[in-house]
Amino acid sequence: MKKVMFLLLGATLSIGAMAQATPSQTVPTKAAAVKAVKKDVKELEQQRKQRNKKIVKAQFGQAKDVQKDINADRKHLKANKKHLKNKGVKMPIEKAKEGSL
Repeated sequence: MKKVMFLLLGATLSIGAMAQATPSQTVPTKAAAVKAVKKDVKELEQQRKQRNKKIVKAQFGQAKDVQKDINADRKHLKANKKHLKNKGVKMPIEKAKEGSL
């Protein structure tokens, strides 16, 4: 009987502690995530233009550095795409490129 009482007491204390968690640790809303993806897509396009200008000017070392940044951003964008798909947004990257999000 003592074990059951301690188990119930522990359960109520832990539930009470979890209920008082601060909302600052929450995941960003769907709208905020969509807005961030739009911004990331625009930045990626600008980086690609910058890389192409470096290649035209035969600055291959600098173009290679920009390409590394592009690859890192694409990896980040792909992760955001998965999160948005889990939230119910269909084709988030394509819609962000069109501007229809």
